[in-house]
Amino acid sequence: MTVHFFEIPLVCLALLSACTPLPAEKKPAQGTAAPPVATEVSSCSPSLVTLKFDKEISADSSDFMIVPEVGISAVECHGQTVEVYPAQPLEAGEEYFIKGTVQDSKSNSTSFGMTFFGFNPDLPALLINEFTTNGSGKHPDTVELYVKKGGNAAGITLFGGTKTTFQDKFILPSFRVKAGDYVLIHLKPQGMETEVDEKERKDVAKGYDSSDTAWDFWVQGGSGLSGNNGAITLYTNPYGELMDAVLYTNRTSESDENYRGFGSAKFMLHADEIAEAGGWKAEGDEPAPEDCVPSSDSTATRSICRSSKSADTDTKVDWHTVPTSKFSFGQENSDEIYIKK
Repeated sequence: MTVHFFEIPLVCLALLSACTPLPAEKKPAQGTAAPPVATEVSSCSPSLVTLKFDKEISADSSDFMIVPEVGISAVECHGQTVEVYPAQPLEAGEEYFIKGTVQDSKSNSTSFGMTFFGFNPDLPALLINEFTTNGSGKHPDTVELYVKKGGNAAGITLFGGTKTTFQDKFILPSFRVKAGDYVLIHLKPQGMETEVDEKERKDVAKGYDSSDTAWDFWVQGGSGLSGNNGAITLYTNPYGELMDAVLYTNRTSESDENYRGFGSAKFMLHADEIAEAGGWKAEGDEPAPEDCVPSSDSTATRSICRSSKSADTDTKVDWHTVPTSKFSFGQENSDEIYIKK
C-alpha cells in the first residue's frame, strides 16, 4: 500500500454547479502505484460537500473531518465522487477546511486537505457602482456596491485585482441587504476607532467617507487600489463565480509596445481573465486599454461612477468621472460629467 498526503488550499467554489480543478502541478507522477488525486470540491447545499477524484475510490466516514468541527453523519462513495454529509448545516459564506483519506482498488491511499466556503442559498445581486483610486488622507480609496436584488451577502468577495492575483480583498460577512441598499468598502483605513464594520445598523461607522445611508466595511491593513490602471472584481466567494468587474486605465494601445499597451503583464492578464469570464466586453478579439474606463481625470473627490440608473453593459460606456466634490458614496450617483478646462 502506498500512502501520500497532499494539502491543497484555495481551490473550491461554493456554488451550485461550479468547481475549479486543482492545478495540474499538484498531481503526483503517474505510475503503477499512483494514488488517487482530488480534483474538485464544492458545497452545493448547507448539508452536502461533494469531492471528485481522478479515479474510483472508497472511503469511510471516520477518515474525514471538517474544520471548524461540525461532525460528519455519513460519507458515500459513487465511483470517482464522494458525498460528505455534515452532521450540522454549514454556515453560508463561512470558510471551512475538509480533510480525509481515500483509497483506490489497489489500496493506494491519499490523505488530502482542501478549503471551501459554505453554500449561500440566498445570494443578492450586486454591482460595483462607484469608486475612487487616487484617494487622499481624508478621502481614502473606496468602492461602493449597489444592491439590485436583496439577500444574504455572506462570502461575497471584492478584490483589487482578480481572485487569481490581487492587491487587496475583502470578504463580506453574513448580513442581509435589500434592493436599493449601498455597501461601502473602504480599502485604506486610517486606524480610527470609529472605523467599524456594520452588520445591523448603517449609522455606526464614523470614519472618513462613511455614510449613515450605507453599510460600511473596512479592509484592515488594506493598501488601497491601484492608482490609474487596474481592475476591481466582485465574486460570489473568494474562489467563486464573477459577479461584476470594472477595468480602468489612463493608457492606450500606443503607450508602449509591450503588454498591448496595458503597461504590465499583471494588468493585461487581469483584463484577459475578466473578459474570458464574461465580466467585460472588448471591441476586438482581446481587451485593449481603449476598452477600459478612462481614469485620467479621477481624484480623491472626483469618483468614477455608473449612471444613476446603474446601467450594466460591461463596457466603459456605463461609467463617467464626476466633477470635483460630486462623489456620492451611500447615495444615488451624480450624472454630471467632469469636463477638463
